[in-house]
Amino acid sequence: MNKPLRIDPPAGYNEHIVHRILYDRDPLLKRLCDKVAVRGIIRERVGEDFLVPLLGVWSDPADIPWHALPDQFVLKPSHASGLVAIVREAANHDPALLAKQAREWLQYDYFDQSLEWGYRNVPRRILAERLLLGADDELPVEALVVTFGGKAAMIRIHTGAKSTPDRRDNWFDINGVRLPFHSLHFERGDYHLDPDMARRLVTVAEKVSAGFSHLRVDFYLTKDGLRIGELTPYHGSGLNPWSGSGCNAYFGWLWRNPDQIADVAGLHRAIAEA
Repeated sequence: MNKPLRIDPPAGYNEHIVHRILYDRDPLLKRLCDKVAVRGIIRERVGEDFLVPLLGVWSDPADIPWHALPDQFVLKPSHASGLVAIVREAANHDPALLAKQAREWLQYDYFDQSLEWGYRNVPRRILAERLLLGADDELPVEALVVTFGGKAAMIRIHTGAKSTPDRRDNWFDINGVRLPFHSLHFERGDYHLDPDMARRLVTVAEKVSAGFSHLRVDFYLTKDGLRIGELTPYHGSGLNPWSGSGCNAYFGWLWRNPDQIADVAGLHRAIAEA
């Protein structure tokens, strides 16, 4: 980030993330980062209906019964972030190539790249999940609820497929009112967030994130309802450039003062000034 790192104590949001990477050894972080174990946390806190339907878990890709999987599914490793194979038509995918990719994933240690402690020594397995679709039968919109102290502060909406030029970034307050900034990793989008949907996201996210100083609750907005894809404790690995220079400082302040999150008008003023 080309700036001095302040972590004694941490100041900005990115520095709080780095501080967590270096010093936070809460055992729950390992459950969050394990895509199998995290399902138990989601189930315990909000119930089975919010889980992505699971088709199977395997330690060896040779054991995957390709013939028994549906025509559409998603394949991913349990011990990493961002690695996925989306299968829209099983007939057009070669199981041998998918198995080869899965074996490569099993050799990959995400901790070596991220240095995020929660990923260290997470059991390495391959998951198959049902492919989730949005109302238009395309990939669903992603809604990421940012919480501090178990209270939702902001909602981030991603549209467009990952790692494509169509990816767009939209930020809202907890009532669905647009916030005037975005992450510089993405272009700003023009998504409209329905206030009722915003309230539903906030209600579920706060139940899931209770007891955590900071957690991002990642939803898919599917045609069958809300599904939680991940619980993310290390947003961006502490490498988040913002379109507003003061955003990093203000988010760090929210981390230290979660009781101020209820001041939505103050949030808008602070972001405008940032």
